[in-house]
Amino acid sequence: MLRKQWIAPLLAAPLILLFAIFFVVPFIEIMRVSFSGAGGVMAGLAWLWTSPVVGIVFLNTLQLALSVTVICLVVGYPAACFIALQPESRRGILLALILLPFWTSVLVRTYTWSVVLGREGILNASLIWLGLADGPQRFMFTPLAVHLGMVQILLPVAILTLVGVMTELDAGLVRAARVLGASPARAFWHVFLPMTKPGLVAAAMLIFILSLGFYITPALLGGPRHRTIANLIDLQVHQMNDWTNAAAMALVLLATTIAAVAVLRWLVPDRSLYGSAR
Repeated sequence: MLRKQWIAPLLAAPLILLFAIFFVVPFIEIMRVSFSGAGGVMAGLAWLWTSPVVGIVFLNTLQLALSVTVICLVVGYPAACFIALQPESRRGILLALILLPFWTSVLVRTYTWSVVLGREGILNASLIWLGLADGPQRFMFTPLAVHLGMVQILLPVAILTLVGVMTELDAGLVRAARVLGASPARAFWHVFLPMTKPGLVAAAMLIFILSLGFYITPALLGGPRHRTIANLIDLQVHQMNDWTNAAAMALVLLATTIAAVAVLRWLVPDRSLYGSAR
């Protein structure tokens, strides 16, 4: 019989092998090809330092990721509270509705926004019919379109993350605060909200990291004037055939992601973030 200490590694071996074959090996090969270019990766980093375009695009990407994260948390937190407070049977139905968008491709959902926001789309037709606009307004290829598309895709992720934490909370603590004389607002602010801090931080970092690497939605809804760092990497690889500069931007994006994870680990200890909320 197998010893107990060997059971966990054997169970994890297929996942580790899959991860190594389809992620680690391609990543190492891409880095090798990129670093072997003219001047190596240092030439790419020097180009990043002197290129004003990259700095502007990178700052715009950070701003976009932060704003999308804030919107997802502001909209998703009340929805998660509502779902977590429902009976278990009804909660399952609501969670199924939240998961419903995942059954549709991100590309299809992004194209749907072009139907809604286009010059002859549903939104413009509604505004003209209601008399709120004299003619078609420009909604496509604007920051508004990019934010709508990204929030619609990432909002279910935030809600599911928050619901997972809220359902593990000890509801008796909130009731105890109410019995001791706290108002509903005070009980929420001083008891419920601090207990959901691990879920808030985890959802914020998850949404922020996913937003940093978004490619399809900014490309289709933002156009060339609203490129993100992922769009710029694609431009360098497929149009400029410059793997060195693309690798340098990828390293900067990777460093930003690692920094975000480090902030997460600093804000919330491992035990609070990954353990039980009780």
